[in-house]
Amino acid sequence: MRKIVLIAILYIVGISNSFSQNIFNRIIDLNRDYMHILVSLTPVDNGYIIVCGTRNYDLFNDMRCSLVASLDDQGNYMYNAFIGDSLSHTWESDFGQEIIRTDDATFKYVFNKEYLGAYICKFNDTLGIKETNMLYYALDSSFTDENFIRFSYIDGYIYIYGEKRGDTISNDFFHGTLWKIDSLNNLVWKQDLFEEENKLNCGQVQKTYDGNLILVGRMLSNAGEYWHINKVDTSGNTIWCRDYGKQGWNNGIDIFISPSPDSCYVITGLYPVCYRDRYMDEPSYANCLRKIDDNGNLVWEKIIENFYKTGYIGIHPEESSYDLHVDSDGYIYAISTGVAAQGQSLKGTLTKLSPKGEIMYRRYYHPLGRNATGSMYLGSISPTPDGGFVMGGYTDYNEEIDEMFNGYYQQPWIVKTDHEGLDGLCYTELPELDFDVFIPDTVCNLDTIDCVVNISGPSAPYTLEFSTGQVIDSIYYPDVFVPKEIGIDTEIVGNDNMLYQYSEVITEATLKDTIRENIIAKHYNIATPTYPGEQQLTITLTDFYGNTKTIYKDLYVNHCNEVEVDENENVVLSVYPNPARENIVVEGENIAGIEICNLLGGVVYETQQCNGNNIISTENMPAGSYFVRVRMADGKVVTKKIVVL
Repeated sequence: MRKIVLIAILYIVGISNSFSQNIFNRIIDLNRDYMHILVSLTPVDNGYIIVCGTRNYDLFNDMRCSLVASLDDQGNYMYNAFIGDSLSHTWESDFGQEIIRTDDATFKYVFNKEYLGAYICKFNDTLGIKETNMLYYALDSSFTDENFIRFSYIDGYIYIYGEKRGDTISNDFFHGTLWKIDSLNNLVWKQDLFEEENKLNCGQVQKTYDGNLILVGRMLSNAGEYWHINKVDTSGNTIWCRDYGKQGWNNGIDIFISPSPDSCYVITGLYPVCYRDRYMDEPSYANCLRKIDDNGNLVWEKIIENFYKTGYIGIHPEESSYDLHVDSDGYIYAISTGVAAQGQSLKGTLTKLSPKGEIMYRRYYHPLGRNATGSMYLGSISPTPDGGFVMGGYTDYNEEIDEMFNGYYQQPWIVKTDHEGLDGLCYTELPELDFDVFIPDTVCNLDTIDCVVNISGPSAPYTLEFSTGQVIDSIYYPDVFVPKEIGIDTEIVGNDNMLYQYSEVITEATLKDTIRENIIAKHYNIATPTYPGEQQLTITLTDFYGNTKTIYKDLYVNHCNEVEVDENENVVLSVYPNPARENIVVEGENIAGIEICNLLGGVVYETQQCNGNNIISTENMPAGSYFVRVRMADGKVVTKKIVVL
C-alpha cells in the first residue's frame, strides 16, 4: 500500500493579553560589593523574604555568612540581616527551604554552623534578630561543612534532616540523622539512621497523609548512588525504605518532594543519561520526576532531556532540577536550570506537567530579557495568593551583570509570574493558536498517511480532529527538548558513549520561525477520506484552554484502495479500512479462515466461520499494528498489515 506523507506545521503569532496579576522579573539590588547566592524564597504578606549565602568582609573577617532580606511585592529591597560570626562559617540551608513563619510578626530559619550544629535564628517582622539557639553535635561526630542540612516545619515542630559522620570526625563515611525541635527550640529527640558504612546525603522532610514523615535523600554505596526514600514515624522509627535510580551510576544529589492530591508524592532530581562530552569519567544528567504512593511504590517515572550542540549532539551536563510545586488539581510545576533554545546559555526554567507527568509547556527566564546571554539559575518556586508563582535563584557570569555589580556577578534574582508563567519580560503574552496543513493534491482512499505534526501554542495537551472521523488526542510535548536547528531522531543519538535511547522522534520544524523551545514534533498515522472524488478535509486544533482553530483543505481522492489483487497468487482480497477505528472488513471469495495477531505474535481474533464480507469489531484490540492472516480454501495464506486506532 502506498504511503503519502502529510506534514502539519503549527506555528505561533503573538496576541495581546491583559494582566490582573502582579508580575516582574528582576535582579535584587542588595550590596554591590559581595556575591549573594539565593537559596530560599518565601512569599509573605505584601512581599517576600529571601535567604542568600554570602560573605561580609567587614563584619565577619571573611568568614562565610548568610543574608536574610525582606522585599516588597514588586521585589524591591527593604531591609536585611547578616547572620554569622568571625570564628566559624555559617552556611545557609539548601535550596527550596522556606523561612518558618511562627506568627504574624516573627520568623525562624535554621542555619548550619560549621562542625558545630544547627543554628536557629528568630527574627521580628523587620528581620531584627530576637533570639538565637545553637544545637550542638558531639565533637567527634558532626555535620560536614560540604553538605548542607535541610529542615521542615511540621505541626509546630522543626525537623532537621542532616548527615552525620560515622564514629569520628576523620571518618570518610556518613549516615543520616533526624532531629525534632519544639517551639522553644529545644531538642525533643534525635535519631541516627542507617549506621552501616554507607554514605547518606540527606534531604527534605515531608509530612505523610497518615501523619508520619517521609524523608528524601541520597544513598551512596559501592554499587552506585541512589535516591533514598525513607518513611518514619514522629519518633524517628523507620517504617520502610526504598531506593530508586539507574543501576551502578551516580543518580544525583539534589532531591525535592511535594505531596499530590491523590495521596501520592512527586519527587524531582537528576538522572544519569550518558557520559559527558564523550569522556568516560563522569555522567551528564537530565531532569527526573518520579511519583510514588504512600508505601513507596513507584507510580510513574519521567526523564526529561535538554539537548545542545557542541560539534555533535549532546545533553547539557548542567541540566538539573531544584524544586517543585504540585497544585490542588495535581499539576506539577518543576524548576530547573536548562539550555534555552535561542543560545547555549543556561536559563531558569519552569516546566508544567500533567498529573501523569506529560509535559504541558516549558518556559525560559532571564533577568536581562528573552534573548540575553549568560547563565541564570532558579532554585525555588512557591505559589502566590494571586494564583501565580514566584521563583528565586541567582545570576551567573554575564558581562553586563559583571560590570553592573563591580565584578560580583552572582546576585539574587526573582521572577514573579501569573498562573500561565508570564513574567512581562521574557513572556509578555500567550502565543496565539494557529496552524497550517500541507497535503498532496491527490491521495488514495482508504490509505494510511504518515502525518508529521509540528505544534506550537499556549499549552498542551492539544487535540487534532479530522473530518475523516479520526481524532488525535492528548498531544503533549516530547520528553526531549531540542533547538530547532538541530533536529534529531532516535537513530542518530545512540553511540558507544551515549547510553540512553530516546522514545520520541524529534523533527525539525520547517516553516516559519517559531518560538523554538515550544515546538512539538511527532509522527502520527491518519486515514484519508473513504470515498473517491473531490473532497474538502476539515482539520480542527484545540489547546488545553479550549481555544480552537479550524482550517479547510481541498484535495482529490483517487479510487485505488477498494480491492487488492495479489497477482502472484491470483487471490482477490480486500482488507479495509486502514487504519481502522471500529471495525475491520475482510472481503473476498473462498475465504476459509481469518486470524489477527499483534506484533508479538499473540492471536487477538480467530474464526473459521467466514463468508464473502466479514466485519470484525476492534473493540477488544488496543491501538497499534496488527497482522491479518487470511487462509483461502485452496490452502494459500495472505497476510496484510493493518493499524487499529
